[in-house]
Amino acid sequence: MTKQSEEQNRRTSSTGGLDRRTLLKGTAAAGLAGGGVAGTAGATGWREITFCAAGEKTFSYEVSVSGRVKRGGTYESDDGDEIVDENTARGAVSDERCDSWLFTGDPTDLRLDGPGKVFVDGDLFEETTNDDRDLPNTITIRARGETVRYKFRVSGHVEKGDFADDGDDIDGNTVRGAAGGEARDDFRYSGSLAFDRSDGPLEVTLRLDGE
Repeated sequence: MTKQSEEQNRRTSSTGGLDRRTLLKGTAAAGLAGGGVAGTAGATGWREITFCAAGEKTFSYEVSVSGRVKRGGTYESDDGDEIVDENTARGAVSDERCDSWLFTGDPTDLRLDGPGKVFVDGDLFEETTNDDRDLPNTITIRARGETVRYKFRVSGHVEKGDFADDGDDIDGNTVRGAAGGEARDDFRYSGSLAFDRSDGPLEVTLRLDGE
């Protein structure tokens, strides 16, 4: 066996027979050798996948596996991250934070947006440098009268618009803020949107894809 064939076999076995490039859709990626996050693969059969933001910007992800996926691992996911079904999870991190999930089987589909790294069982699996964001949707929030606090989250990215102020906070893909009087808040975002909480009536206007 030639040295080139041995190297190809080693790379194939390390990813469970999957070509890493087939897992990415619309994402700039560079597979770099490395590690640094402790894995949890062992006799239990559970493996670990970890998503780490490369900097302050949001790194969102969605992963499907051939087995099952559950919360757990080196880094705890938060309420804004979710299990879509028994073999798919999605979420977002920023400010160099990480999310971990436990899974069985192999990754079958991986969707990434923003700069970050993905580790499987402690080994670097993918790295993205794409931080170009298309934020086609806008939400405008107004409370007529007394101040109303709110919380919502999006499945993609979110950034403050022209009217959001320093009191409004973005943590990954989750927004917490307050509106009152004649003031209004606005945010640009991608993906879907869901309100988690408001402590009073709000007037909410959505512009989807600019309409």
